[in-house]
Amino acid sequence: MVRRWATAVLALTAVLLIAGTFAYRYTYGSWWQAPQRIPYCGRTYMPGTPDLSLAEIRQAVSQTGLPGGAPGPLVSIGKTPPVVGADMLAAVTPEARRQQLGIPCAMALYLKTGDDQYRAYGLSGGP
Repeated sequence: MVRRWATAVLALTAVLLIAGTFAYRYTYGSWWQAPQRIPYCGRTYMPGTPDLSLAEIRQAVSQTGLPGGAPGPLVSIGKTPPVVGADMLAAVTPEARRQQLGIPCAMALYLKTGDDQYRAYGLSGGP
């Protein structure tokens, strides 16, 4: 009885790992490596400049305000892949402003790749 239970647990674990691997590949375009694309807020972001520091990101974000307004604050937007992945940052435009101007949530995402190291991911396509 215990052996059957252990076999079932191992089989379920294998199925979940395989399903997770294919889900990662489908979502991020790579096999457990740096994402080739990141879906966020209904848009797709593609890899750009590597090895940016947080100070460099803040400097870039401070210079990218919207017409008639200041830039949005740089905030944590989650992890890629979810729960176990690397932290992501973005300067997210408030919802009311997005609807008013017809623009996406963010023009760029920043994926943490090491100690004070981030990779920029830019918006694919136009606003």
